[in-house]
Amino acid sequence: MSNPSLKVTRKGAAWFRTGHPWIYKDDLERGDPSLSGTIVSLLDNNGNFLAKAFYNERSKIALRMITYDDVPVDAGFWRSRLSGCIEYRKKTVKDADAYRIVHSEADGLPSLIVDKYGEHLSIQTLSLGMDTIKDTIVEALKDLLKPASVVARNDSAMRKFEGLEEKKEVLYGTPPEKAEVGEGNIKYLVDIMNGQKTGAYLDQRENHIASERYSRGKALDCFSYQGLFSLHMALSADEVTAVDSSGPALEALKQNAELNGLAKIRTVEGKVSETLKSFQKEERQFDFIVLDPPAFAKSKKDIQSAARGYIDINFRAMKLLKRGGHLMTCSCSYNLSEGQFMEILEESLFESRRRARLVEKRIQPADHPILLNFPESNYLKCFVLEIV
Repeated sequence: MSNPSLKVTRKGAAWFRTGHPWIYKDDLERGDPSLSGTIVSLLDNNGNFLAKAFYNERSKIALRMITYDDVPVDAGFWRSRLSGCIEYRKKTVKDADAYRIVHSEADGLPSLIVDKYGEHLSIQTLSLGMDTIKDTIVEALKDLLKPASVVARNDSAMRKFEGLEEKKEVLYGTPPEKAEVGEGNIKYLVDIMNGQKTGAYLDQRENHIASERYSRGKALDCFSYQGLFSLHMALSADEVTAVDSSGPALEALKQNAELNGLAKIRTVEGKVSETLKSFQKEERQFDFIVLDPPAFAKSKKDIQSAARGYIDINFRAMKLLKRGGHLMTCSCSYNLSEGQFMEILEESLFESRRRARLVEKRIQPADHPILLNFPESNYLKCFVLEIV
């Protein structure tokens, strides 16, 4: 049976040709609320087939591309897509049993996130269409990966734009209170049902491991959360200070440090900016500092205020570094470009009266693939600077 169809405007067809996997509501000739949550065939204004997509009349993102071939989109189709994602991770993921299996549009599975924590899976279905076929996705994952449990971490605020409720639920098996997983040379515990995102920050995995190379002497981890940077840093530093505003996160960090037999991590509960100020007054000096803040620019209108926030923490960190020390500084704000982030670092150097060389540019790991036609998938920026 063929899918119902919707037509794009001339402007929408031009946008479609860029390869971006979304079509916005304003680029449709007309909508049809009765089709929301279904798969439709997308046609150009002359009636020619373009793609098959999830449709939601309620969302500003009306269409999310699934396939550019006129083929049946059934359980076998979804299983094949998932199988391809799993095979790709087998080739690209090393030294970890916690990583991303599916990275939404960048993997051809729009609005679907699947993260693996050892034997357990945590998923998010962030659009009405994907949420509608959630059971089909879970059955395929059970068949392909044989997980001990599958949970849905659909407590993301993004779902409200699709008319979906925020909720957490167990879809299969019994998830552990905390799962123990490995990353490079460390182990850590994950609260899959209650931790940030789907349980942990997997997009920094390779940067966590890279921090071992730069860490030495006295090291400082800012916005440490549950300490994955801190744990890796402690493998090569003499002492690590971890700063976070969340007491429960720091308690989890202490558990992770104990799990790894690392006694050289000291925790400080407080706002990072205020803590950096106090360290300046104390004339503290560090050999290595990591700045991994949350997204300061959640939308384009936030860029100006976000820039001030990034400059504040970066210039204070630069003031605290010894000559020859390294700063690993990150931004996960998609709305802030790499060029804008570089300008922020240049301004931070000016305010701190320091000079630095750029040692390395880093991004998200390969299990969070970047689709070049989908710039939203390219969000994580990580620069390593050496103070000279």
